[in-house]
Amino acid sequence: MIILAIIVLLPILFFLAPIIFALLLLAGIIMLKLRYPVIKGAIGEWYVNKELNKLGTNYKIYHDLYVPNGDGGTTQVDHVVTSPYGIFVIETKHYQGWIFGKENQRYWTQTIYKRKEKLFNPLWQNYGHIQAINKYIDKEDFEFIYSIIAFSQNSTLKFKEDFTSARVIQFPQLTKVIKEWNVQRINSSELQEINRALEGLIITDKNKKKQVKKKHVSDIKNNRKEKVRKEKEDTQQNVCPKCGGGLTMKKGKYGSFYGCSNFPKCRYTKQVS
Repeated sequence: MIILAIIVLLPILFFLAPIIFALLLLAGIIMLKLRYPVIKGAIGEWYVNKELNKLGTNYKIYHDLYVPNGDGGTTQVDHVVTSPYGIFVIETKHYQGWIFGKENQRYWTQTIYKRKEKLFNPLWQNYGHIQAINKYIDKEDFEFIYSIIAFSQNSTLKFKEDFTSARVIQFPQLTKVIKEWNVQRINSSELQEINRALEGLIITDKNKKKQVKKKHVSDIKNNRKEKVRKEKEDTQQNVCPKCGGGLTMKKGKYGSFYGCSNFPKCRYTKQVS
């Protein structure tokens, strides 16, 4: 009976095998596509960690810190390196393609072939991280803290001007650039104090880290909603949500928009809906 069943099923299985294989392959491709950003980020962070570990014993490295931002939430910092030569706050970007942007431009552009994507100015983003760290270590006027924006080596940096508030580099340059600062600026007791404060942010428990990350993401979403609500409210009242100046309607190449009366100091604009 069993042999008969096998004989009957074999042709069916033989017929279905290519279909089953194709479905499994398609499912695998979809899963890989969904997980690709996570995989790419993990590989990139592994590479950055490998580079930073070359720095030597004068440097202490911290990864993935959630720093209190003073508003009941946190700001997530990719990497912090402390040393007698200064503190280095590193924002990593795992982007491909051409990267365009200017120091005072709110959004930069990533171009892959003909597709363009916006990214928030990472210099501004890292400035917020530095402000949070300075406040947390109780050194708000501390000048020996430096901003580094590191892009993947799979990207091409197409900047026309140098930056004054940060070094913008690629992953393989990290160690070399950090070691350009080689004059002692922080004494040993002050450095120990800074390290003790930062060590208080290290979370070794995986479940606790997961909860902190979940709350951080939730806070970001809520803050965005509140920002959109306030911006809409301010715009309706003809008040610039960025600087508090007056908003006036102007005509541009792509239609009417609201512009800030404090231009060029404030470049806030909003399209007329």
